[in-house]
Amino acid sequence: MPLTRFLPDHPFAERLYRAAEPVWEEGLGQPFLRELADGTLSRERFVFYMLQDYLYLNDYVNVHAIAFAKCDDPKIRQDLAQAIAGASNETDQVHDFFRDRFGITDEQMASARQSAFARSYTSNMIAIAYTKPLIDILVALLPCAWVYADYGTRIAASIGESIETNPYRAWIDMYGTDDFWESAVWLIDDIERLAAGEPEEHLQQLTEQFVVGVEHEYMFWASAYEMQRRWRPEWH
Repeated sequence: MPLTRFLPDHPFAERLYRAAEPVWEEGLGQPFLRELADGTLSRERFVFYMLQDYLYLNDYVNVHAIAFAKCDDPKIRQDLAQAIAGASNETDQVHDFFRDRFGITDEQMASARQSAFARSYTSNMIAIAYTKPLIDILVALLPCAWVYADYGTRIAASIGESIETNPYRAWIDMYGTDDFWESAVWLIDDIERLAAGEPEEHLQQLTEQFVVGVEHEYMFWASAYEMQRRWRPEWH
């Protein structure tokens, strides 16, 4: 299946995608997303995922904020400010909606702890945010926005009218929209502009960093499907 959410005339973005393509494409076919698409994903698995996603987004917003503090480019600062507002809204209103829809309790929200896989993902982003320049931070943020926009679009297209009876329709509708795609476009555009002046050695480092981010996305879905909180399930 061709990549739906892509931009022409963005050679560095294409380089990032091509490097991550094996993991990216395999990720869409893993059980969590297959079952979400056909509506058979268990409520327990979706609740586990939503709690992990809620915790993830708190760190995701903080990484945006660190990028904003390091940025002196007016356009990118404006983009980051809008992204912070959008991600904060997703953390609050969107998760409130799914909490009510799937009966997630306040006690579950308050007691939720990151899985080892989610913590690896966010710890990596936070370390990059504190120690690396702006372009590195934007590349660290990109896998989440871009992968979700692409997967949401492709899932919606693949299931067609059956979405009407899908219990996860609200999730698919949200991530398959043009509005959500815009949450990735600004990152792709700004990274492309900043990459134009970077030496090849740094571009290779950024490419490797992006692949790691897509691998973390893969493991986020995989661990949610297994409802696995530790590197080994028996380590509770």
